[in-house]
Amino acid sequence: MKKKGIFLIICVLLLTLMAPVTSVEAKAKPKLAVKSRTMTVGQSYKLKLKNVSSKAKVKWKTSKKSVVAITSKKGNTVTLKAKKKGTAVVTATYKKKTYKCRITVKAKKKEPESDNPVLNSTDVTLYHLDDSYKDEIEYDSTHIREWRFKVSGTKKEVKKWEIVGEDAEYFTITSYGLVKTQWGPIYYDPCVTATVIATLEDGRTLQATVRAYSELNIYLYSVFTNFEKQYITAGMTQKEKVEKAAWYIGATSDYAAQDSEWHHIFTRHRGDCSASRYALQFMCEHMGIQAVACGNIDYHGQTLVKADGVFYMVITGYNEPRPRQYTIYEMSAEGLKKLAEDNNIDLSYFK
Repeated sequence: MKKKGIFLIICVLLLTLMAPVTSVEAKAKPKLAVKSRTMTVGQSYKLKLKNVSSKAKVKWKTSKKSVVAITSKKGNTVTLKAKKKGTAVVTATYKKKTYKCRITVKAKKKEPESDNPVLNSTDVTLYHLDDSYKDEIEYDSTHIREWRFKVSGTKKEVKKWEIVGEDAEYFTITSYGLVKTQWGPIYYDPCVTATVIATLEDGRTLQATVRAYSELNIYLYSVFTNFEKQYITAGMTQKEKVEKAAWYIGATSDYAAQDSEWHHIFTRHRGDCSASRYALQFMCEHMGIQAVACGNIDYHGQTLVKADGVFYMVITGYNEPRPRQYTIYEMSAEGLKKLAEDNNIDLSYFK
């Protein structure tokens, strides 16, 4: 009996060892890698159906293409792109079974806006042109007549625009930053400068320089330069240069009573004796010769000139048809003294 029992036990063990091995674990079921996902607008994400072949025929679908779009499909994997804020359900269908993933899309975090206010220019040059000279002088039509200042780099509004400085009176500025010239600089001071200040609603200020030139002055400089190129030579004495200037005034302009604007001699080719005397003064100064127009109304057309170390009286502006004559003579010591007293001329100006 003992031998039979042992034999049976051995047989059972042999049968057990020879039996096929079976898995104790059931085969894993398909499932999505995640059942929910939070994304940010613009972000991409690859969603995978796990436990299936990478080449499995899986159908993918999104409930809202405007929120989450499918940009590519490859077997058990799909690439999603977050389009705008909202929610959508992405569905994977495999062997008639569906698997769902809820996607929540959030808006991008707004980066803090920079606040660095700047002006569109910090240095502007304007050119003044009086309407009365637009048809009388040659000027550069490309020159800027006005400029609109603007502030960028901030959401703060400009509370106040203003122009300050010694020459501020030459300019105007509007409540929206448009700068214009009221009038042009005088001949003796060809360029005027002021400061534009923009005050923001939070109290910060921005500044720019604005300067202005006169088209009339530019034209007069060109007239004097062209005169010298045409009529003045290096070998001439100062007196000869003064005489040529006096001749030029009489040859190119007509007498016009009560028209005392000296630049009319060169722009409108007319003027009275007062205009002629100042016209000669500025022509001489442009050539480097000292001259002073007599301010006394009784000194018709008279300009005191120091040429080659000698004082001369030059008289222009005679009421005659063009070409008008001129007179030049050397001043005596007594005549010079009386002339200086009558016209309040400081002779120390002449070196």
